[in-house]
Amino acid sequence: MKQTSTMRLPRLVFLYTAARLAVVAGCAGAAVAGVRILGLAVSLTWVLIVGVLAGMAVSMVALRRLRTRINDEIRIVDDQRGDRPKRSRS
Repeated sequence: MKQTSTMRLPRLVFLYTAARLAVVAGCAGAAVAGVRILGLAVSLTWVLIVGVLAGMAVSMVALRRLRTRINDEIRIVDDQRGDRPKRSRS
């Protein structure tokens, strides 16, 4: 049975969110480990901030294909909604 876009979209968004959180957590953990291994005197707060920001940037690049699939599914759902009559907001 073929899934419709309205069924696929939530699954893809969940997968993208989970993958992005994993990449961000991994980068933050790597930043903390790197500072501890190098023995640098840097506040844990700053290390985590840098790790999270780096993780967000890495995840945007690394998960580009998944984000493109989500955008395509959103476009399909919007096109399907365009076929329905519009409801007035009164």
